[in-house]
Amino acid sequence: MDTNVIHHIAEEYGTPLYLYDGEKIRRQYHCLMKSLPKKFEIFYSMKANPLLGICQMFKKLGSHIEVASAGELYTALAAGFAPGDIIFTSPGKSYEELKYAIDSDIYSINIECIEEAKIIHEIAKGKQKTIDICLRINPDFELSDASIKMTGVSSQFGIPQADMQEAFGILQSLSNLNIMGIHVYLGTQVLSADAIVTGMEATVKMALQLSRDYQFSLAFLDMGGGFGVPYFPKESPLNMARFKEGLAQCWNRYGADLSQARIAVESGRFLMAEAGLYLTSVLYQKQCKGSQYVICDGGSNQHAASAFLGRRIRNNFPMSILGKESDPKNEAIVVGPLCTPTDVIGQKVLLAAPVPGDILVIQKSGAYGLTHSPSMFLSHQLPAEVLYDQGRTYILRERGERKDFLKRQKSLF
Repeated sequence: MDTNVIHHIAEEYGTPLYLYDGEKIRRQYHCLMKSLPKKFEIFYSMKANPLLGICQMFKKLGSHIEVASAGELYTALAAGFAPGDIIFTSPGKSYEELKYAIDSDIYSINIECIEEAKIIHEIAKGKQKTIDICLRINPDFELSDASIKMTGVSSQFGIPQADMQEAFGILQSLSNLNIMGIHVYLGTQVLSADAIVTGMEATVKMALQLSRDYQFSLAFLDMGGGFGVPYFPKESPLNMARFKEGLAQCWNRYGADLSQARIAVESGRFLMAEAGLYLTSVLYQKQCKGSQYVICDGGSNQHAASAFLGRRIRNNFPMSILGKESDPKNEAIVVGPLCTPTDVIGQKVLLAAPVPGDILVIQKSGAYGLTHSPSMFLSHQLPAEVLYDQGRTYILRERGERKDFLKRQKSLF
């Protein structure tokens, strides 16, 4: 996106601000789609960025959607997704959420434990319905290159592969449930194409074996994703040509066995991260005990990932002073306006010398941004979120107001 365009949008909508590039979203979606065998479907992982407008854009591109809460399901339906193109994955679905998903007639509830299946069975029994479920498995194998592993280790996700005999014995006794699929999500932020392909092939082999062992029709196979993006200079982008070639070879071996199945991959970070910028204005500079601080109007309350909160990667997001990218640089610590020493969104970053009013741009901010952050802390107004696409800007979320923090509160006197 052109520097002048960014400046203009920041002036029009103010800072802090999330700015998304529609062309980059399309490019990433088509890149992933072209790397998959024709039978495969993409399910947008809504947790990465649940904005209504972003979901609508993916709907228009032809994506399906994966939700992880009743709120996300409500938004997905509002964005126009057909119930048959929605799957629900979460380790902690409540009774009300499961009932809502059943009433909405979505394609699949991906169950994570036997207790969840029993609740679905009881709801379905009361409605005299049979509900299709997909069984999420925590397999014995793992994805060694994942920055955050979700399988092969102890976690809250899925039913251990070693417990399959007991699990199927119980599940197949629940007459109002139909096991129609297998779901595996090995890990996230993977930059090795070979590792993803190896994990997907192991998933296919396991799913086919389970279908044979427990005599159920495998109508749906959700292989997760984990497609990563490079955040730091030493990281290389995921080699999509290598991924495409490896997955094609895998599909040549097993595709015939899955000819009647619906095949899914999930993606959120890969589709959205590089399409987003976080813009925050410089308020002050100060020296303190040998360190240079740049204090901005937005911080970890609006971009927790940049502040390393809830993120295992300990390195800075790429960031710069807008319009000064080629200027000489000095080391600085970039902080937000919060009353906590954890409000550091850039640690020892090389930046051009800023002055108050300059705009700091944090790249790779399209995924796990605002809704991943503790935005209620200190009651700062929520930033606006804007899409720039084909020369036009679209407001996706209006800037918050001070009075918003009193909504739904009740006065004591």
